[in-house]
Amino acid sequence: MPNQSLFQISLFTFFSIVAFSANAVICRWALDHQLIDPMSFTSLRLGSAALVLFVVMAWFSVRKAKKQNKGLSQPAKPISKGSWKAAIILFIYTITFSYGYVSISTATGALLLAGVVQLTILGHAVRNGEKLHLAEWIGVALALMGLLYLVYPKLATPSWWGLVMMTISAYTWGLYTINGRKSVNPLADSAFNFYRTLPMVAIASLLILSFTEHAFITPKGFVLAIISGGVTTGLGYILWYTALPKISSSMASASQLLVPLFAAFGAIWLINEPINLTFMIAAALMLSGLGLVVHGRNQHRKSAHKIA
Repeated sequence: MPNQSLFQISLFTFFSIVAFSANAVICRWALDHQLIDPMSFTSLRLGSAALVLFVVMAWFSVRKAKKQNKGLSQPAKPISKGSWKAAIILFIYTITFSYGYVSISTATGALLLAGVVQLTILGHAVRNGEKLHLAEWIGVALALMGLLYLVYPKLATPSWWGLVMMTISAYTWGLYTINGRKSVNPLADSAFNFYRTLPMVAIASLLILSFTEHAFITPKGFVLAIISGGVTTGLGYILWYTALPKISSSMASASQLLVPLFAAFGAIWLINEPINLTFMIAAALMLSGLGLVVHGRNQHRKSAHKIA
């Protein structure tokens, strides 16, 4: 890969990780300060992300059409339109993400998200018959110990609800990632998946308004939700899926481990959230364990290439 291209992909990867980290900080900032209710935040996030993804997709389509008219590119393939299954998974991820951050800290939520996502993907691989390297078994054990250490002291407190919501969010994001690996056009699939969540948002909003308190949106909460959807979700996905085909799986997994660390630093800097000893110990165990999992996966790939 040329140096310029390598630098560009590195930038895309870095800024996508920053965007994913910022999502955690923005969501926690908006909800903890009661600037917006979770359902309204989710609605605005999904709607603005869908809009941005469609605008970018339309721009690429126009560029491609111009090249075709000049004979510079091959005929366009049918547009991929995602699926309702992926859209349902995406909706569950985003709504539980919002409700989870009502009661747990940014750093805890981001760490839980990163750990459960990686374990979900690994579990899927094992279920499909893949064997684990010794380093992966040790890594999984460490990561699970870290997760247990993180959540156990809080199961007897009101924050257990946030932990359950964030665990569901992480699991569904793992499923969405697994589903997305089959995509031949991630941008189009993501745009249509986000678009399909809008009827679900409308139904969920009506149900919540019927049985709970009324929704509330402050100007600052509205802006934060739009930034979360249009910038850190929409543009973040575009950057990530642009970089993903050009980096190794181990690098992709390893870079995702930076999300909870970036989120923790962002929370300290922007919303003055404290980082306690429990989080630091859990983070050390989980990130070390997940790092071993990434290393083990890489060793398997190297062995497979040698045999081939």
